Amino acid sequence: MLHLRLSWLLLSCSSAMAFAPRMLSARKADFGRSDAQTTAPSSHSLMRSSTIRIFSATQLALSSSIFESVTSNPNSIGTITFLIPKEHESASCRFGQLSPVGSPKLLEAVRQLCKKCFYFSDGLVDTSIQSVPGNLQDLDSSIRSSSVVIALGIQDEQEMQAVQNLFEQRRQSPSRESLCNFALDCKQTLPALVGPFDSSNPSLSSRLLPWTSEASAKRLHDQMINLFERFTSDDFAFAAMLFLNAFSGHQVDWVKHSIDATWEKGPVRNAQELYAMVDKCGDCITRCVKDDNCRECIGKLTAIDSRDQVTSYRTIVSYESELLKEFTLCIMTKNNIFQCAATIPIFPKVAPISSWRNSPLTEEAAKSILVGHLDDPSAPDGSLRLSVSWKVACGANVAYDQFPSQNQLFYPAARGRDMWYDPVFRVETLDGRNVWCKRHYKVRPAERPGTFRLSVLDNGVTSNEFWTIIGVADDLSWCAMHYAGAASEVGQRYLGGLLCTPDGQLPDQHVLPEIWEVFRSAGIEPWELYRVTNDDTSEGALEAGAPPLDFYRSEVLARRAAAIAI
Repeated sequence: MLHLRLSWLLLSCSSAMAFAPRMLSARKADFGRSDAQTTAPSSHSLMRSSTIRIFSATQLALSSSIFESVTSNPNSIGTITFLIPKEHESASCRFGQLSPVGSPKLLEAVRQLCKKCFYFSDGLVDTSIQSVPGNLQDLDSSIRSSSVVIALGIQDEQEMQAVQNLFEQRRQSPSRESLCNFALDCKQTLPALVGPFDSSNPSLSSRLLPWTSEASAKRLHDQMINLFERFTSDDFAFAAMLFLNAFSGHQVDWVKHSIDATWEKGPVRNAQELYAMVDKCGDCITRCVKDDNCRECIGKLTAIDSRDQVTSYRTIVSYESELLKEFTLCIMTKNNIFQCAATIPIFPKVAPISSWRNSPLTEEAAKSILVGHLDDPSAPDGSLRLSVSWKVACGANVAYDQFPSQNQLFYPAARGRDMWYDPVFRVETLDGRNVWCKRHYKVRPAERPGTFRLSVLDNGVTSNEFWTIIGVADDLSWCAMHYAGAASEVGQRYLGGLLCTPDGQLPDQHVLPEIWEVFRSAGIEPWELYRVTNDDTSEGALEAGAPPLDFYRSEVLARRAAAIAI
């Protein structure tokens, strides 16, 4: 699940090639995680009084419009408000187009966006929804000072005029440099405001002086537009966090780290990081930039923000190699050149199943569920004894769960109570090839049965994850899992969920409502899931050939047999 990124070489690679030799010689979705997997930093103490509040439209009716305060924290670092049409009951949206349930209604989608922003901010933002009245005076007064205002799906001309007037008021506000406006999927395009950058009147410095705050805001504006156009809940929340991190006066843990050479860091810090890279890892840099594949990977990554996990991970898996692994292992894992320290997200709180097959869940039973349908002595009764434990039918993470042909192998380690997890998945590379990628995770049971701590070295960077079994059929026809993870030295965090079946196809229609409720209990709406293509006869699967399912397991089985023989 690693979201590795190398675009920090944007300003570095050419310098490294030129200077390296010289330098070297000189269950209920709650808002806090159960079985907390990391020690929370002191800033998280702000979240202890965080609550989620959802009000009905009739409670807060304002001239036939609605106002919902979806999440609230008395120690908020900012506010995010979504404006939706007055006639929102039938309004559709572009979210969920690749999901097994199709697109949700706009209000349903926006409610989930509010919760995602809450999760991504570690509970430190307030979020609300306002339907647009015909009269601007009927808008809730707090919206005028909201940190971020996003109008979504407004099609009525009178409502668009109200939004335009609101945006203009905010543009003239004395605090405008800490405000953000966007109108998305609306009847007309309105100028955006991102802190000191006004797209309707861009300053000369925003175009010509890249070190200024105006230029920084323009770059952020362009990045946010790109993220919004993907129409996923993760990308929307991520974009909002980028703005708050840059202009709220507070750091947002989800996005505060960067391994890029940027104008925002300044020349001194960029130079320090470059010097440290060449000083500590000069040989690795030289070998990488002399290799066509490694150098091309760097070239593809130079225009990507390291925190954009969708684009960066697909690029990495398209070019992964031993040189790339060695390169990043030195710079990230061994030396942590960029001083990143990302932690596993603590929101939402996700509870594991408490029982299975009419018995309380034990550690051994939970481990057997993971082994699932694999042909292994540790598999439970009802296992189909296949070459894989499970196949992923759909997943919730936009960066990692959309790859085709996702095979999962869970099996016991040669000794002790630990396990191994080997995901083997197919990648359609940027240049059109179909190749297999594989990972080898260590799996350790956590404190509560049904929860596990996973770790993996992925392309030279360590990722740590916390997995929870949130649902499973007694007959093993499906299993649902939630995960939260972080690649600490890269400064990235992520959330996801998986619906797994023996063949990678969706379960029978009559059980899907139960499964969707299971995902909702983990803070995931079914429209946030992505269908996975598991057709072994597809052109891409045939081109890739047979998956290397036993690449790691064969050695573990040999060690296990040797241990038994002793």
